[in-house]
Amino acid sequence: TINCGAIPENLLESELFGHVRGAFTGAVTTKTGRFQAADRGTLFLDEIGEMPLPLQVKILRALQERVVVKVGDTHTESVDIRVIAATNRDLEAEIKAGRFREDLYYRLNVVNLHLPALRDRGDDIVVLARYMVSRYAPEYGGKVKGLTPNAIAAIKRHRWPGNIRELENRVKKAVVLADKALLGPEDLDLSPADLPTILPLAEAKERFQREYINEILALN
Repeated sequence: TINCGAIPENLLESELFGHVRGAFTGAVTTKTGRFQAADRGTLFLDEIGEMPLPLQVKILRALQERVVVKVGDTHTESVDIRVIAATNRDLEAEIKAGRFREDLYYRLNVVNLHLPALRDRGDDIVVLARYMVSRYAPEYGGKVKGLTPNAIAAIKRHRWPGNIRELENRVKKAVVLADKALLGPEDLDLSPADLPTILPLAEAKERFQREYINEILALN
């Protein structure tokens, strides 16, 4: 596994393909890269959208020809690997903006798995929250056993801009600080002011009808 966004650009090529002794200042020994280390296995390229364009060319060559070259070397090494890549960026938009190579995108995009944001997972959010409570309460020695109905409602209504990490951090904090068996919205820092307003049915219906009519009129 390698996080393409966590390693400085000038070191990323060495991390991926390795380097020979003396290839650059500080290269006191020859190093094997992640591609070679993953030979006959799987390489996970996390945050592939952060990879600089010059390196994308070399990744594409490695995938197409199944060979890599260490930094400072001329000798090619064969590799046989499966590559899994992940990103939170819209790569098609990145291609249009000239920040991601189209040929690399189609080389990587063989089997595509879209993971929806936490706010789009429906009741899965509650399942995840309950799991985290059951996991972290014993770990941190808390008294918490579950969630109140109000907490569940607040969890489902919150937009979770920080995704799963935000939920995890709020649950961890709550199980550490709470002195009761069931967590409420206040324990998760989900106050009514932070939550989206649920409109009364009549008002929601009226708003929908108004927007629908305006859309129809705009088409004519």
